[in-house]
Amino acid sequence: MSGRLRMRRSIETVALALLAGCSQLPPTHYYVLEIDRPPAAAAASGAVSIGVRPFAVDAPYDQERIVYRIGERSPEVGFYSYHLWAAPLSSMLPAAVAGALSGTAGVLEIEPVASARKYDAYLLGRVLAVEEIDVGERQLVRAAIELRLVDPGGAELWSRTIEANGEARAGEVSAIVEELVRALGAALDEARGGLAGALLRKC
Repeated sequence: MSGRLRMRRSIETVALALLAGCSQLPPTHYYVLEIDRPPAAAAASGAVSIGVRPFAVDAPYDQERIVYRIGERSPEVGFYSYHLWAAPLSSMLPAAVAGALSGTAGVLEIEPVASARKYDAYLLGRVLAVEEIDVGERQLVRAAIELRLVDPGGAELWSRTIEANGEARAGEVSAIVEELVRALGAALDEARGGLAGALLRKC
């Protein structure tokens, strides 16, 4: 753990102890994972509509607290107390993934599943990891998400595990989340070709 991060968290602990006697708490910060949609491309004949279902999220990431580790191979995880996700990852990531994959060749539209609406295919996801990793003076970010595209009957059309990695040096949680968004967007952009190919074979 870097000296700066150790000092930051020690100060947070001392501050909490001092404020407890005054019945005051630090402000809570909330973060979203939003990926900008690329420019819309003209949809070709036969393009499909895709509904993104709520994702399954593995523990310990299935909560509002942002997870961090001290060291890349550490089995111990920590949780920020006053830096939280603004919404569950199970519902926030489907919207982010839909935004990143919008405009892929063969896709007419892609969006989180709307009730009572039918789609040509469905995208299923499982979150394996979304975390910060402190290594010396660096803060690494890592996300791993399994994606599966299935037809309405459940037959698999395409699958891929998205691995997003990045690095931030600011030491602030907001900068870490921004780097996570950037890395995830880049990894999803690389997945476009495989998804487009699967849709072409479907047609």
